[in-house]
Amino acid sequence: MKLIFTAILSILLTNAFSQNSNKIFTTDIDNFWVAYDSIQETNDYSEKLNFINKLYIEKGTKGLNAFMRVRNYNDTLYVKLIEEYPKFWNSIRPNTLTIKNKTPELNKIVANLKKLYPELRDAEMYFTIGGLRSGGTVTNNMVLVGAEIATGTLDVDMSEFKRDWLKKVFAKQSLDNIVYLNIHEYVHTQQKEGKKRVLNHSIKEGACDFIAELALQKPIQTQYLSYGKEHKKEIKELFKKEMFSSKLSNWLYNGSKKGESADLGYYIGYEICKSYYKNAKDKSQAIKDIIELNYNDDQVVENFLKKSEFFKDE
Repeated sequence: MKLIFTAILSILLTNAFSQNSNKIFTTDIDNFWVAYDSIQETNDYSEKLNFINKLYIEKGTKGLNAFMRVRNYNDTLYVKLIEEYPKFWNSIRPNTLTIKNKTPELNKIVANLKKLYPELRDAEMYFTIGGLRSGGTVTNNMVLVGAEIATGTLDVDMSEFKRDWLKKVFAKQSLDNIVYLNIHEYVHTQQKEGKKRVLNHSIKEGACDFIAELALQKPIQTQYLSYGKEHKKEIKELFKKEMFSSKLSNWLYNGSKKGESADLGYYIGYEICKSYYKNAKDKSQAIKDIIELNYNDDQVVENFLKKSEFFKDE
């Protein structure tokens, strides 16, 4: 009887682990490198397109399909990038293959997130190779990660790139970044949509960074946080003037244009949420407030800013 019970328990534990693991998908990375290697064997452009389609895109997960759709990736873009940046791809390859080893840690941090926010809804995590436009995004309950950016580090060969913004991003990253990025995007799956306004979007992005930091239980390292802390006073003054604007490009999603001063809306949003949390007597309620903030209601967002006391001394 004891043996039967042990066997049943083993099966249940195995099934539970499998279900948990099945929320993290990495097969797109393996498929990409199979396609990449095949493309290296031919000079025929039509064959290259065939390889990227048959071996990568058509075998892709629903996460890859969604990522390609929201970021406008296609077969010709992939072939173009593979041809233009061979040194980059060869140097980033080992990094992307380490993601499988991060699965246990990801599961652990998601569990931490669940403790912080018991209402956490399940999300599926898809690790793909994207088109060098995005380290990650979300759609519905799917976290979509572009491993070619998310696993970039200072050691990656960036000599083929004319602009150095991505190199500066990589300089502040480590392979641990993949866990942070994934949790940042995971928090996005829990948030409400919002209006196109600098203040709203900055808090929305910063909230993901701050909650990710709580779940990770250690400070996160990004280019915009480092730059922001070094230039806090002038950034706050400028943000205060532009925070009600609908022109997001001065503060968000502007990495290719702003260089090391890119994405400072993330920094401001992070500091606002951190200040809100610090001032809150009930920390659990503060976490709930941060995650569930209604970004579609300007007055609610402005009240959140006021309670944070971020501009108290201004």
